[in-house]
Amino acid sequence: MAHTRKRIKYRWKSPDGYIHLSTDVGEIIGEHRHVWECAHGPIPDGYQIHHRDGDRTNNKLANLQALLPGDHKRAHCGHWTDPDGRWWKRCTTCHRPTLETEFPTKRYRADGIRLTRGNCKTCERDRQRAKSGWKGGTHPKFGRHYGPSAAGTTSRAHTLGR
Repeated sequence: MAHTRKRIKYRWKSPDGYIHLSTDVGEIIGEHRHVWECAHGPIPDGYQIHHRDGDRTNNKLANLQALLPGDHKRAHCGHWTDPDGRWWKRCTTCHRPTLETEFPTKRYRADGIRLTRGNCKTCERDRQRAKSGWKGGTHPKFGRHYGPSAAGTTSRAHTLGR
């Protein structure tokens, strides 16, 4: 399919913060999508155009990135990727950067109440233990379990800085 050149008639900022364009054929498109398509051709099916700096009016090509919807949502939720392509995010309790795989899967009760939060596995385990009244201590068969520390967690790895 040939890519046809469109003449822009009007340009305006919409209430949602995006710049929109009206073409000579009566089409209304987002300026960020137009800029991307002029440089790279049609946007691949299923992809969305993301503003890297979060500024919806900054439609410079270097600021635009085509992402799948799941990755686009991650980018807006404060997640980031390392050079190896692995996703990272901060734990809402200990605030340490943690691989996304180190977070428990979201679980819900039958009535829709979410049981897990945005905590890493260690902090989520500690939250669940505190909620159930677990005080720590020694297990007669399995040895010592580490109770709450000064940092508010029950994990020895957290207290050792690992």
